[in-house]
Amino acid sequence: MKKLLLLIALSFTLNAAEQVEVNALEFEADEKSRVSYFRGSVFIKKGKDEIKADLLKIDFDKNNKPKIYDASGNVTFKITTSSQRYVGKSDHIIYEPTTKKYKAFGNVNIKETTKGQTLRGESIIIDRISGKAKLKGSKNRPVKFIFTVEE
Repeated sequence: MKKLLLLIALSFTLNAAEQVEVNALEFEADEKSRVSYFRGSVFIKKGKDEIKADLLKIDFDKNNKPKIYDASGNVTFKITTSSQRYVGKSDHIIYEPTTKKYKAFGNVNIKETTKGQTLRGESIIIDRISGKAKLKGSKNRPVKFIFTVEE
């Protein structure tokens, strides 16, 4: 168990140029399945990005590098791309380090702070590399885009 905790700590600091910090009330690790759980008042900080949630599950690859960060329960987040800053909430959010994409699901409500636009829908994908965002709605809850036009 101590070996896994050391590997997790090293992977957070050596995995990329940005350091990842996770705070929670409870931590559990499973060496065989390469999964770690953080529960209760979870706060994740990675560079300028922040996520708060009730639960965070991190899946690791065979080299003990994080391959998926999966946060759920009362999720709020702040995500920064090269040109935009998103502040929002959803039921669930996933971050994939290899693609540098955030995927938020369920009751997504986001404000793009640079332009003051509000986006609402069922899911959104935010690509940190391209800076693009793709929002999807459903038949019962279509995408809603609120913005101000100066005339």
